[in-house]
Amino acid sequence: MSRLTLLPGLRRLWRDRHSLQLGVDPRRAVVLDFVDPATARVLDLLDGTRTERAIIRDAAGLGVPAEAAEALLAVLTGAGLVVGVHTLLPDGLAEPLRRRLETEVAALALRGSGGRTPAETLRRRAGAHVLVSGYGRLAAPIAAALAEAGVGHVDPALSGRVLPADTGLGGILPSDAGRWRSSAAGDAVVRIAPATDLGPLRESTATFVVHAGTQRPAELTALAHARRRVPHLTLDLRDGLAVVGPLVPPAGSPCLNCVDLHRRDRDPVWPGLAAQLSTGGEPAQPCAVTTALIAVGWATDEVLTFLDGGVPQTIGATIEIAGPGRERRRTWPAHPRCGCARRPGQPVNPRRRRFPSP
Repeated sequence: MSRLTLLPGLRRLWRDRHSLQLGVDPRRAVVLDFVDPATARVLDLLDGTRTERAIIRDAAGLGVPAEAAEALLAVLTGAGLVVGVHTLLPDGLAEPLRRRLETEVAALALRGSGGRTPAETLRRRAGAHVLVSGYGRLAAPIAAALAEAGVGHVDPALSGRVLPADTGLGGILPSDAGRWRSSAAGDAVVRIAPATDLGPLRESTATFVVHAGTQRPAELTALAHARRRVPHLTLDLRDGLAVVGPLVPPAGSPCLNCVDLHRRDRDPVWPGLAAQLSTGGEPAQPCAVTTALIAVGWATDEVLTFLDGGVPQTIGATIEIAGPGRERRRTWPAHPRCGCARRPGQPVNPRRRRFPSP
């Protein structure tokens, strides 16, 4: 028989002597009216250590009749506020990890996870293998955030050495200057999630790949991922904006090459510009701290949504972030000249393309 608990994180607020409110958000909050306020003591028994039968038995010891305890449990269950404790956390977690995940579990329980319990969602995350590449300012905090949310294996495969522009909240530290980015980013991960596997990953064995700034031409990146059917998300900094997306699912459509072809349709010289961008080194891109933090949150949430079995918002779309509350969503449908829609998971436009001279 399952041991029962109240959804974690719900505040208890007495409205008057006989009315108790559970939760603050109007979408979730429930008001309980008690003839005898002492009945509210049953809530203290919903701590995950008792079955329903034990709760009713112990309620009697508090002077609460069985009928009143059963009625309260029925109301709470009907409102979705009581769950089996086994649905919150996977079995076998070490105590430090259980404590670290408590707030994430509470958020998952209150939000709902598309029919999955928080424990099922965390099992999916724990079994995921995410490779994060690119520049340190975005890539390192994304890797750390994914690990903090319960992703079991995160490889921060950042190239080069740490530059001053790589540092940021939740990521690489100023004291890391001159170190290899991959090592500094790995330290950022273990600071927040010590049990995370940081072992190297190949893109072909990754569950998901994040490119935080890429120097490879879009067509080559799309082709490589299409062959391996690896879902991936790109994000970059551009003239003070943070651009998150698109997220390309395993079927490979719409893909990065679709975006590239749409841009070429709108600007005939785009291929030459793209060639320069893909070979132009690592200039420090201007980006406000708040904008970078929003981009990290967006990207992390998109990856987790995919890993959790949901539908990310950046499939066939990008989010351009200028700052808090200043976001623009652009859609990028599959391009008719790209082969990704016709042959899901197969090489995309394998022909070589010449970039015009800049």
